[in-house]
Amino acid sequence: MKMGIFFALTLILTGAASASESGNSSGVSPALLFELNAWLDAETEYLERDRRPLIEFVGAERGEDLHGVADRSGGRTRGLYDAEIETIYLVEPWSPDNSRDISVLLHEMVHHRQSGQHWYCDQAQEWRAYQIQAQWLAEQKIADDFYWPAVLLQSSCTKRDIHPE
Repeated sequence: MKMGIFFALTLILTGAASASESGNSSGVSPALLFELNAWLDAETEYLERDRRPLIEFVGAERGEDLHGVADRSGGRTRGLYDAEIETIYLVEPWSPDNSRDISVLLHEMVHHRQSGQHWYCDQAQEWRAYQIQAQWLAEQKIADDFYWPAVLLQSSCTKRDIHPE
């Protein structure tokens, strides 16, 4: 049995937190998670992890306060992944009917799959996560609006504030 199927069945059988439980009306359905995991299995080198991430919805202010790697679309934080507690944070408003919002979830799911691997620095994971997100968007016939030079800088491991002494 492929891991994607296991993931979806686990969500269904364990009763993953629904939108109504979290007080959010725009939750992530097990069917959507299954679809995204199946796509990641087919299209990427990253294997699904044994444990599924928790998915939480947060307001914009809380999203800006959270520490971690952020997918910034339109100049604001849209999603984050905290590897220590295996939690994806989706910043509201988020809708399962919006392909760009789904792509943010996909981006953070990539980070969950990348977690546990060796990285020279945490931000090095960003380049591949954005490439995968852009590929998924292209398949949906949606142009990514990423500023690739900024993504490259964001994913580099160089110090950001270098001053000569």
